Amino acid sequence: RMMDDDQPKTLYVGNLSREVTEALILQVFTQIGPCKSSCCPMEMHHRRNDPYCFVEFYEHMHAAAALAAMNGRKILGKDMKVNWASMPSSQKKDTSNHFHVFVGDLSPEISTDDVKAAFAPFGKIS
Repeated sequence: RMMDDDQPKTLYVGNLSREVTEALILQVFTQIGPCKSSCCPMEMHHRRNDPYCFVEFYEHMHAAAALAAMNGRKILGKDMKVNWASMPSSQKKDTSNHFHVFVGDLSPEISTDDVKAAFAPFGKIS
């Protein structure tokens, strides 16, 4: 069997109820297939943002099945939005000249413009 390492295995799960826990997400998604990890950055929920999660599967086929089965499914009264966390390489935008930096642990008052302003001295930001 060919390795499917270039195939996406991580799902973005959004539009969650604030009562949703990481344990519940894992419980729901492991019905489809074994999950490698789940990351719900709950501390990043700004008051205006809906909670979200990332769920990583061991197998691409399980991730694809979970995407089909779970997108739009109600959990605690809200319809989950499920997408690929990163697009398959065939559909990627050309970001060969981009360098991605994750900036976390920000205060809820920080806006996108604040972040842009902070990094502006170092070059063009997309």
